[in-house]
Amino acid sequence: MICPSREVLFADYSSQLSQLSQGLPTRYRPTLDWLIPQLPQIFASDWPMVPNHIDLLENNIHVDPNTGKLTGICDWKDTKISPFGMSLGGLETMLGVGIILKKTIKPMTGWCYHANKPTLCKLFWEVFYTAMGNVSQEQRDRIEVARLVGLFLAYGFEYDEGGNKIPAREESDGLGYLDGVVLGLSAST
Repeated sequence: MICPSREVLFADYSSQLSQLSQGLPTRYRPTLDWLIPQLPQIFASDWPMVPNHIDLLENNIHVDPNTGKLTGICDWKDTKISPFGMSLGGLETMLGVGIILKKTIKPMTGWCYHANKPTLCKLFWEVFYTAMGNVSQEQRDRIEVARLVGLFLAYGFEYDEGGNKIPAREESDGLGYLDGVVLGLSAST
């Protein structure tokens, strides 16, 4: 796997986030307007570029049922070298469930967290930061920037009829997910 140039990747991500800021519904603009100026932090030379699993979901994580210990991660085919933390949005998929909001010809979906999400999320970050060692607030902030960038790039786009990548439209499943995990909007039936 070839490590892309930080400068090229930074320009690509900046362009994509700007496209999302202009093309997604306005409720995302404050988050994207805050996030875009933070992007240089995760492309600084002191921040690691690592293989990031683009599809880090519970069905790709194998755990020994007797011990609860991680035994492996599969489906690495779409892995990309990018700033550390970009795949941490996968945590969100393990802490919630998609739901149907309207029963129409094209149902609109949303995202709803499990009732114990705050406890599980707190536990995850405690274990994560303990495993990393002495983690400064600046490093935690960078991880959050990388996590949000990863979420927007993964769920903020869709493909039109011509196969062109465009900002997701209101009826997109990706926006229902972003509403829950980025904006904290819970879906209700």
